[in-house]
Amino acid sequence: MVLATPAPKSISITVNSIPQGAPVKLDGSDVGTTPKLVQAGVGKHILEFSKEGFNTGKFPLEIGPDDVSGGSVSYELGESAHDTVELRDGSVLNGDLQSVSATEVVMRIGGSMQHLNRNQVKRILLVEREMPSQ
Repeated sequence: MVLATPAPKSISITVNSIPQGAPVKLDGSDVGTTPKLVQAGVGKHILEFSKEGFNTGKFPLEIGPDDVSGGSVSYELGESAHDTVELRDGSVLNGDLQSVSATEVVMRIGGSMQHLNRNQVKRILLVEREMPSQ
């Protein structure tokens, strides 16, 4: 008598993010954009979230042998810390510094590129960031 080996158990779980529309990975593999119904097997997993303008995040997920489909995970992405450029007229700009040259400073502010004359800039304060993995 030959016993059939049961297929590895997999459950469905709904993955949400705040804000919605964040690309999500399960154990390093792209699975789509939130909100997303994801299949996960028994064991420990890592959900990774990313969205432009927000800090990336990781969420540990453990599926037990008795777990059933229908659960959900919701992850809130924190707003990304921004670089600060103080101008000589006293105004302050917050965004992502793109480049600095002898004549120009380029920042992304609210999704659009701002080109500033280098002589307008009094001070630049940078925020430390993790390098994106290749």
